Amino acid sequence: MIKGIDDPGLRAIFTGEALLGFVDPNNVSEKVDDEEHGDDDAQQIAAPVASGSYDALVAARLRRRAEDGRERIICQRCYTLQHYGRVDHPWKEDIVTDPRALNFLRYKANLMVVMVCDIFDIPGSLIPHLGQFIGERHPVVLVANKTDMLPKDFHEERVKMWMRRFTKDLDLNIKAIHLVSSRKNIGVRRLAADILEHRQPGQDIYMVGRANVGKSELINALLRISIGGSAHSVLGSHIPGTTMGLSGIPLRHFIKALVPVEGARPQDRHTNLYDTPGVFSNKSIVAFLNNQELKMALCSKRITPFSYILGLGKTVLLGGLARIDLLEGPSRVYITIFSSVRPHFTNMLRADELARDMESGKPTILKPPVGDSERLQMFPKHKVAVEHSFEGLHSRHATIDIALAGIGWVAVTGMFPHAKIRVHTPHGTGACIRPPLMPFEYEKISPHSSVDRKMPK
Repeated sequence: MIKGIDDPGLRAIFTGEALLGFVDPNNVSEKVDDEEHGDDDAQQIAAPVASGSYDALVAARLRRRAEDGRERIICQRCYTLQHYGRVDHPWKEDIVTDPRALNFLRYKANLMVVMVCDIFDIPGSLIPHLGQFIGERHPVVLVANKTDMLPKDFHEERVKMWMRRFTKDLDLNIKAIHLVSSRKNIGVRRLAADILEHRQPGQDIYMVGRANVGKSELINALLRISIGGSAHSVLGSHIPGTTMGLSGIPLRHFIKALVPVEGARPQDRHTNLYDTPGVFSNKSIVAFLNNQELKMALCSKRITPFSYILGLGKTVLLGGLARIDLLEGPSRVYITIFSSVRPHFTNMLRADELARDMESGKPTILKPPVGDSERLQMFPKHKVAVEHSFEGLHSRHATIDIALAGIGWVAVTGMFPHAKIRVHTPHGTGACIRPPLMPFEYEKISPHSSVDRKMPK
């Protein structure tokens, strides 16, 4: 082992040691490439070795890597996430579930909070009473991410007004609400301009929110619209808990986005934008899924809503993740499904049989979950999450949404004096009734048409 190098990661770079858990993406070797560095450079690097000055060797190698723009060494977990989009162990081992992990923000005097939520998972991606954990005095900008998943013709102002209903119990000093898509840079410039307007000199910026709402990707989007910021990035993926610790980026890397083009103010020389670990909700339906099932359940592209007839005494199942029964009411209601999970229509007796088959480990048409008999037996049993009675108010506009945390929602349409639905989910968690987010997406269906006519391909 080379003496004078205390950091194990540096030993892995400069000595070629096989350090467990670390991967060098550039495959740096100990041998000096004369064609790349030249004879003079090779002699300069070899001189400290001959004299025993290993610290000088380290410094020379670090300077060389910085000049060449080569990537830093990364851990095995980050390398696998970055290149393969997966982790080699259950993803739930890495998550934070207690919002008290954000309590340290209460005691910071000068900061600004950007709270990120998932527009496809409201109210599941909001942290109730967040102000009790981070403090109520800090200015907050609320960002609803992943708007590229919504239908193209959604009305932005109506969605913002709808979101304000769910911000009352957050106990936050909300200055503005923005709808963005960090993946496609939609609305990111308006968000950056608003942050620049509301932020005071010397304030750090903290990104907070639930796991998997896109905080890290939003930081990358801000870097992409900054001058020179595209050379920097943070790791993000579809797997909850990707960000494991507090990581900060100096605001000087966000020139034009969060810092004026003329440069950072004197008070901003030591300010940062911090990415915080996402607080995972145990009430989310995706909490019961493994890595393979996550890809099936989470929406990855723009959703196309489909409208169906749900008859009295009938059931619609979204894989093995949710079941909706029409117990009482008219002979039929109309439902519009906003989810990437394929629906299956049947009667309640057949739905009970499918549930028993899955509990016993028999394969069914309900996916996810997927896997062998042991996996199906381990999957949580369905329990009643919600029973709700309501009145249908309009023949063409949705009256309620059945929100399914993490996988989408189902809108119910029709004019009738009374109806009663029952919702089953794994362990009876992750479902709630809310006002309709997109009440006008219902498409008229002839009462004589089959429900299969609107089935997505």
